[in-house]
Amino acid sequence: MYLHSNLKYLSEYNSNLEYNLNNVDANEIETLKIDKNFVFKLRDEEGKEFYSGSIYDPVFESEVFLDGVNFDNTGYVLFGINSNVTLTQILEKKTDNAWVFVVEKDLRIIKKFLEETDLRPYLENKPERLIFIYGEEEQAKALVSVYLQSLLGFYFLQTEVLRTFPTYRLHSEYYHNLLEHFSNILKNHVFNIGNDLDDTLLGIKNELKNLKHVLTKPALKELKDKYKGKPIICVSTGPSLDKQLPLLKQVKGRAIIICAESAMRVLLKNGITPDIVCILERIENSFKLSVEGVKIPEETVLVGLTVIDPRIFDYWPKYMVPVFKQNITNSRFINEAFNDLGELYCGNSVAHMCYMLANYIGGDPIIVIGQDLAYSDDGTTHSKDSFYNFENNQDIDINIRTKIQDSLSNKGMHNKIVYLDGYYGGKVRSRLLWQQFLIWYEHHVASSNSLTINATEGGVHIKGTERMPFKKAIEKYCVETITPVSHLLEHINISKNDARKSLQNLHKKYEQLKETLQNIRDYAEENKEFIFQLLQELKTDTKEIFLLEMKLRRILEHNENVVIIILENDFISFYLRPLIAYMHVKINPISRINSIERAIEILSIQEWFMEGVVHGINKLTSLYERELEAILYEINFNY
Repeated sequence: MYLHSNLKYLSEYNSNLEYNLNNVDANEIETLKIDKNFVFKLRDEEGKEFYSGSIYDPVFESEVFLDGVNFDNTGYVLFGINSNVTLTQILEKKTDNAWVFVVEKDLRIIKKFLEETDLRPYLENKPERLIFIYGEEEQAKALVSVYLQSLLGFYFLQTEVLRTFPTYRLHSEYYHNLLEHFSNILKNHVFNIGNDLDDTLLGIKNELKNLKHVLTKPALKELKDKYKGKPIICVSTGPSLDKQLPLLKQVKGRAIIICAESAMRVLLKNGITPDIVCILERIENSFKLSVEGVKIPEETVLVGLTVIDPRIFDYWPKYMVPVFKQNITNSRFINEAFNDLGELYCGNSVAHMCYMLANYIGGDPIIVIGQDLAYSDDGTTHSKDSFYNFENNQDIDINIRTKIQDSLSNKGMHNKIVYLDGYYGGKVRSRLLWQQFLIWYEHHVASSNSLTINATEGGVHIKGTERMPFKKAIEKYCVETITPVSHLLEHINISKNDARKSLQNLHKKYEQLKETLQNIRDYAEENKEFIFQLLQELKTDTKEIFLLEMKLRRILEHNENVVIIILENDFISFYLRPLIAYMHVKINPISRINSIERAIEILSIQEWFMEGVVHGINKLTSLYERELEAILYEINFNY
């Protein structure tokens, strides 16, 4: 009865819903009417009939179910439609700008709900903020991923997750997996936002300063598939690494050894020269921890992300390959200007980088050791010879030691204890951060065409890998002598003219970006002035309350437009995303404007955000122009 009128309010973000509803028969779903409300008559997986909600008083049941929910929040996820009441109460009580995801596997139930429920009182003349997620598990997961990685994800930084009774009795595993997926995507969204603008600026600054190496050293693409079908060993620094070192020493020359930056000291201390060392971190401590004071063998190749501390490239004795990270927007921006020198797609752990590099150069099989991602039985986190063990590294600065210790022992979200599937079965103790690294690692393994052997012999089980003792993997696959990577790099010539042309292309690309940046800055500056004026009016004159409400709504619309424009540009979104996230964290719990004081509080946060946009863009353009000028001078003068 209400289906077609309801669909008018669900057109923007539920684009395929009407088409899919036409392909299902809602008459197959029985309902039981209770006064003006209804519940569904369902059949569980054992064939037993049950009702999805109270057959006596679904309104009271819904009120109890929603008791304690913060309806000033900006994100709600409802798993399962149990009646017409629960969802309509959420829509009635939430703020106009809050989003609601309804996850319901059975499209017939959604259709029956929309046929029998008039949503006009809750949706008419309001922003479209209701999205239905349905269908098979992979389809539903894909939809959740798309939405949470967009602007919508910021609204779910504070989320109310509500799971109704029937989802525990019917398709329980489906809803459990969707809830877990939602949680993981949201955690990744938070992890990928970045720390703050200064942290992002540090990466951009490093990248621009490292251009002298990017343009004068071999490019990653020179190594593409150069070791196709050859065994590659990826070395991480988990506690299990110590027992594998004697075997790793023996296999040198019969496999390419790629190690994480934290593993280099361990290998060198044990007489093992890695073929490649991967370095990923942009922070200044990375130089002190990884390379300062270390006598690096000349034949060891540095494969470093372009965002790392420039001192690392300057310190390295001979062979190096600067690498653009595909999923860092500034890296991609520069690489496109340089006509693609090659890039790696990887997560935020250097172990991800090692693994994806092994794939890039054609390794097969890829043998992984030291990738525990879990505490050892005695509570150890890393190899005894790594810089995480302070007893063996007295030369490390005390302040850096303290930071490392704090990072492993503080009570922040990253260090929350979780239990994961173990290498030998059962569960092993891990951290939330390592779990996120594991999810990324498994994502990379799933995308690989190479056989991946987990020869860690400890820690977590990595899905998609073949578990095999390291000794057996060596005996089976590492039998022939392999050409060192340094020998390949020795004969690559770099064109000076190409370097100059690449810089000219980058300068042109930046000038185009700068125009967009200035437009956003001007828009934010204008909005900041409007906010300031309205704040003065709210503090001094509240007689014309209707007029003030109109001005407030208009300003909030303009502010959301600023965010939308920022997110439309990959580069600007990458840079200002931490600012947007922080604003939402502050505003989401207080999004309902129900008093002058609340309006002032929200506007003050918006004013801070606009000021941050203006200031952040000024700092970015100043940095880019200063560093581009410096590298143009250096390339022209020295090369």
